[in-house]
Amino acid sequence: MDARAMVRSLCVIAALVVGAAQANEPARTAFTFGDGIAQVTEAKTRGYLDALAKYDAALSSAPDDVGTAVARCRFIGNYADEESGDWMPEATEAFESCSRQLHERWPDAPQALLFEFDTLWGEEAAARGDALIKTAGQWQASWRSELLTKTSYAHQQAGNNARAGELALMALRLGDASRLAAAVEYLSGLGKFDEAAEVLAKAEPAELPWEANERVEAALTLPDPKIALAELRRFPQAGEGVNVETAARAYIRAGDFASAQRVLKGAPGKSEAIKALKFDAAIGSRDFTTAVAQVDFTNTRNFTANLGRFAKLAVRAPLTLFTPSMMAGLLICAAWVMAVALAPGVVLVPAHYRGLARRLDGKVNAPLFPAVGLWRAWYAAAVAIVVPTVVALLVEPDAIVGMIEGKVTAAPQMFRAFLFGEMAALLLLLPALFGTNRRQLIGDRAALRIWWIVLLMWGALLCIGVVLTWLQTWLGAGGETAQTRMVAAMVEGGAEMGGPMLSLLILAFVGPVFEELAFRGLLLGGLSRHITFGWANVVQAALFAAIHDDPPRLPYYFAMGLFGGWLVRRTGSLGPAIALHVLNNAFAVGLLLWAR
Repeated sequence: MDARAMVRSLCVIAALVVGAAQANEPARTAFTFGDGIAQVTEAKTRGYLDALAKYDAALSSAPDDVGTAVARCRFIGNYADEESGDWMPEATEAFESCSRQLHERWPDAPQALLFEFDTLWGEEAAARGDALIKTAGQWQASWRSELLTKTSYAHQQAGNNARAGELALMALRLGDASRLAAAVEYLSGLGKFDEAAEVLAKAEPAELPWEANERVEAALTLPDPKIALAELRRFPQAGEGVNVETAARAYIRAGDFASAQRVLKGAPGKSEAIKALKFDAAIGSRDFTTAVAQVDFTNTRNFTANLGRFAKLAVRAPLTLFTPSMMAGLLICAAWVMAVALAPGVVLVPAHYRGLARRLDGKVNAPLFPAVGLWRAWYAAAVAIVVPTVVALLVEPDAIVGMIEGKVTAAPQMFRAFLFGEMAALLLLLPALFGTNRRQLIGDRAALRIWWIVLLMWGALLCIGVVLTWLQTWLGAGGETAQTRMVAAMVEGGAEMGGPMLSLLILAFVGPVFEELAFRGLLLGGLSRHITFGWANVVQAALFAAIHDDPPRLPYYFAMGLFGGWLVRRTGSLGPAIALHVLNNAFAVGLLLWAR
């Protein structure tokens, strides 16, 4: 083979190798991911600039048209947020310039002021909106209603729901129903239930699920249980899309338990709110199997809620007590009752041995009430602690659960719980008074002659109350507690059920009589047989203060206990101590009734 032929062969082989290598290379993608992003960005930028040019042209042809100027700024603002997916780099600076020019050109124009208002948030927006409302009297109705609605939202964001509702109602009267739910809740809070129901019924049905949800929630604040259900049924999708909890509450409140169970059927039962609704719906439908399934004492986080369900089921369906979850509740309640009933022994057993030591030393106390000893004192303390709680739990489970959690339920429920609990405890306390006479219980003429001391002690209690209030104010500490809220609810509940006199009778007479018999009668009487009167009086006063569970007013209750004990020692009768207690409670209940 000559040299020329060899070169041609090598060239052919090289061409074949290069061709094979090229064949093995992946084909280049004609349109990459980056190319797509670049194309869309370019198109978006071109579209943004084209639209902006049209706004500029419209504004050039009508330079005094504030509406077009505001629309232009709103358009730019839609692309000025860097955190938005529609952000355009060119829009950020353009928006600031547009806003500044708008303010300089039309500082008092309603449309421009509303545009500026949209850039604010929270308390700043609420304050600015309130200021604009004062000067917007001459604005056209649509602008005023828009201002009222936006300011209402701002107040809601700032946590001022009362003001938000007031402004929502003003906007509603101008034809803007976008804040209808807030207006209804505001009217409900004022007690104007008929007006709230009327504006709700006159409004057009909600078109969106969240609107329907808000309206049903607002309707649930009204006393008529059928209004929320009617509002739910006005929604075009017949409740579909509305929050399951809201729909179920509306059905349960209206007594339609079957529908409540239907909407809850597919809802996950892990949340406490869903479990509570499933339980209420099952109880209403007498579906006790489903109700028992909602009682779970292994869920310690929601122990009190499960305790309330246990009590309701125990009363409504006693046979369910033989199911495993209910048996667990029964054992827990029995253990609690036993522990609490034995708790007074922490004080009374040492008192017994102290008394024994004193008698060995020849020191014998003169008993306040010869028939009363430590066993009766123990019985009285156990009754005072256990019976009101257990009876209230059986009569009004929701009320006692609310008390345990520091919440206040409906006022009538709180009053009924107190009424039945105190009456049951008072009846159970009466056998322990066997052997005491009329003079020891209500006094004689000698006891009546110290009426002025009772009044002086009452005045001293008032002074202590004033000093405590001043100290709390000075220290910036809140004076409201679960105890004060509970008392206010009971006063309100008694007045609703039977008028002010019922509240006075139960809270200012029955309650004081029971507490004086238990603490100044049996407990003080039993302790004073074994230890000195001074220590016995301090111990019973401390227990009396502790059982009220009101730390800011602990000195007040302690002083009342001491005063009551001293009156018993002075007169040999419970009458003056009862009179002091009744006078104190009647004054407090009277103030609460007057403030209604």
